[in-house]
Amino acid sequence: MSGQPGAMTPANVIIYLVVILIVLYRVSRPQRISVSRMWIFVSLLLLLAAFAIYGSVRLFNPPPWEIVAAIVLGLAAGIPLGILRGHHTQVSATDRHGVMQLGPNWATAVIYLGAFGGRALLRWLLPPTSAIGTVVGDGLIVFAIGIIGATYYAVYRKYEALDHASASPK
Repeated sequence: MSGQPGAMTPANVIIYLVVILIVLYRVSRPQRISVSRMWIFVSLLLLLAAFAIYGSVRLFNPPPWEIVAAIVLGLAAGIPLGILRGHHTQVSATDRHGVMQLGPNWATAVIYLGAFGGRALLRWLLPPTSAIGTVVGDGLIVFAIGIIGATYYAVYRKYEALDHASASPK
């Protein structure tokens, strides 16, 4: 199994489990987060997604138009859902400018872990050179990134409204 391109090794499984546990721990409780840290988190997720897509392109070499189509479709589906999620996320201003309180957020973890899990399932079920497995899997990751990025954008807008309302003279 380990001689096959893209096959899961025990080290990969351990790394995935550690990442899953960290994500689940972080989202299971309310958290104070600065605006800059929020955008750093989204940037790290983008880098992880780009690294995963780059790896699949290097291993399976799908046509470029398929990758572009997966990215466009993933964003087109993910961004509206992310904006909707952001409108339903609990956001509170804190006493420090640039810092907000977010309620527990299991949906973000489920979305991101579900996208990576769906991608892994496609890779496991379909042949390694399958264009469907590669492109749809990459599209799922972009879908998750679109949701999370748009959610944080909507959360940021809510925070800005709260922050400006608390800063205005009464």
